[in-house]
Amino acid sequence: MSSRDQVRTYSRAESVVFLKTDEPFGGLSNMAGGYPIRVNGIRILTSEALYQACRFPHLPDVQRMIISENSPMTAKMRSKPYRKDSRRDWDHVRVRIMRWCLRMKLANNWSAFSELLLRTGDRPIVEESRKDDFWGAKAVGDGSTLVGMNVLGRLLMELREQVKEHGRDAFLRVELPDVPDFQLLGRPIEVWTLKEAVALATPQPGLFGDDLPSVQTAAVPASATLTPQMSGQLSKPDALKVEGEADCATPVRPAEAGDQASAYPSYRDSGLPWAPKIPEGWQVLRNGRLFSHRVETGFPDLPILEVSLRTGVRVRDMENLKRKQVMSQKEKYKRAAKGDIAYNMMRMWQGAVGVAPVDGLVSPAYVVVKPYPEANSAYFSYLFRTSAYMREVNKFSRGIVADRNRLYWESFKQMPSLVPPRAEQDQIVAYLRAQDAHIARFIKAKRELIKLLTEQKLRIIDHAVTRGLDPNVRLKPTGIEWLGEVPEHWEVALIKHIADVRFSGVDKHSHNDEMPVRLCNYTDVYKNDRITEDMDLMRATATAAEIARLTLKAGDVILTKDSETPDDIGVPAWVPEDLPGVVCAYHLGLLRPIPERVLGEFLFRAIGSARTAQQFHVLATGVTRFALSKHDVKNAVIALPPIEEQQTICRWITDECQPLDGAIARAEEEIKLIREYRDRLIADVVTGQIDVRGWRPGPDDVASDVELAALGGEEENTGEEDLHEETASWPTCT
Repeated sequence: MSSRDQVRTYSRAESVVFLKTDEPFGGLSNMAGGYPIRVNGIRILTSEALYQACRFPHLPDVQRMIISENSPMTAKMRSKPYRKDSRRDWDHVRVRIMRWCLRMKLANNWSAFSELLLRTGDRPIVEESRKDDFWGAKAVGDGSTLVGMNVLGRLLMELREQVKEHGRDAFLRVELPDVPDFQLLGRPIEVWTLKEAVALATPQPGLFGDDLPSVQTAAVPASATLTPQMSGQLSKPDALKVEGEADCATPVRPAEAGDQASAYPSYRDSGLPWAPKIPEGWQVLRNGRLFSHRVETGFPDLPILEVSLRTGVRVRDMENLKRKQVMSQKEKYKRAAKGDIAYNMMRMWQGAVGVAPVDGLVSPAYVVVKPYPEANSAYFSYLFRTSAYMREVNKFSRGIVADRNRLYWESFKQMPSLVPPRAEQDQIVAYLRAQDAHIARFIKAKRELIKLLTEQKLRIIDHAVTRGLDPNVRLKPTGIEWLGEVPEHWEVALIKHIADVRFSGVDKHSHNDEMPVRLCNYTDVYKNDRITEDMDLMRATATAAEIARLTLKAGDVILTKDSETPDDIGVPAWVPEDLPGVVCAYHLGLLRPIPERVLGEFLFRAIGSARTAQQFHVLATGVTRFALSKHDVKNAVIALPPIEEQQTICRWITDECQPLDGAIARAEEEIKLIREYRDRLIADVVTGQIDVRGWRPGPDDVASDVELAALGGEEENTGEEDLHEETASWPTCT
């Protein structure tokens, strides 16, 4: 690839061009965060860190230093002093290694990265670079043209075509590149498989170490590990078993010996590119042969239904709804009878479809279809939420802008679907619901584990920022009931005396007379402890005065100042480094510490502690929405040690919480992996790649709808500008 013949010329207007990670397609960059990769069971945060580590198979200490960095740019910089010691054949093998790194990035982050690749359509993908025209291309002339070898972009296009042609199946296993001495930390790098990734994510005995007795004594749920028994219950095909070791597998009970899933005896061509082979005896029918269109209004007394992207349709809990809504003109809402399928016209391509559990109401913006007797609506709900079918939904949808396309009834009824015999549909539904029961229990237990670990972390922080680290220190009363006693040499300070408090009014809208900025918004603060350069922040505009007053600087602390519930008030995040061009957004307060009085990191820890945050919950006022005034924030109180002691406390908290943070991250990844396994299992069963006709339920293969709700995402109230990640918003008639 070093010859001039490899140089390409691209039109910027006709290409997908990325330069920075915060751009719409910035996730394609090796510098993009949020795409962790597991190699030999080791979690590496970015493909850049993995690629740089592969330079030094003979220097494991250098590899360890590179992959331990949180920032991809820092990982790259760490490698620079050792570049002269790169493997001798580096220039010869680096493209093979980069191709492998990209495949690993995709396989480990299938949902997010494949969706990003597919959004590029058929356009050329180009990494714009100011210096490197080997991996990228340089802008020439007026910038409308880019010239270079663009090797990274071409590898991404190659990957995109494989995703289009083969889908997830091509990435259940990632083979090694043809590279000698391919090692990480002194061990040969192993072939990655989804099966092994799930197994490696399962926590082992001694997960938390002997230095965390308080965590070990916590009641960790027994179901938080994917046990051999669970592996048997899941009835997985051998190629995808989570537990593979013969010495730890639970023997199959004799009654189940013939029930293990396998392929059908024979298949035939379906004529469908997304499911080319189907079992003999299955049909391909258009949806109009399976469903009729139901349009019935005038039932205002029925409950309101909503859809979860993972678990389908459910009754909306109006009493405990965090986002209070007034439902007007309910007589215009459509009736969905129990057993009907309802789908969101604009979001069915994301899986916003499901079976109505009871008679209820959906928005007029939804389509309701009634199944004919030969159709089990639960089977088709599973089928419609597979990635292959959702891609077909896109093809049949119509609209001016791609992400606003709608799937109307007239198009839905023309779509072909796979139709097993009715009895087989019923068996598939029973089988998948049984597997969902075990997976839901596993996810619920993992969430309980995360909750325990988070509580333990908060206890560590709370004690450190209110009592310090010296158990023998003399204490003094503060006269504040919630704070109690603090070390005798500490102050009790009002925030207004140690920080400048600024409230933001910068919203997400862009205006021609304003300057472009990146917005740190409510969700960014709510979901992250730190705000950093590599985060994918929203683009908007702000006035020159707003930019001058609200641009984030090193040490700033940002906190949520209003929400639907008081518990979400006063959630802080910390800014470790200056962030030019990043502005604090609406619904947030910015606290700029006075350097000689308080460290930004200590202020962040103090505000985030349970006892200190309690005062914000008390001060927050409102009925349907709670808010803190600037006066409330300025007059909030924290316990304040001397600067040197603040530094010591911050270092100690970081060291103590690191194992807990690691355990939380592993538990979250286990949830992600078991969900990917579930998606793959459903796709295989509803398309006939796995024969479950011989399966018989066991005593544990039953779960209530309440238990199955764990399959969805944790419902978080993350601010007015953020929709729940797992829940499609149902439009309201007014």
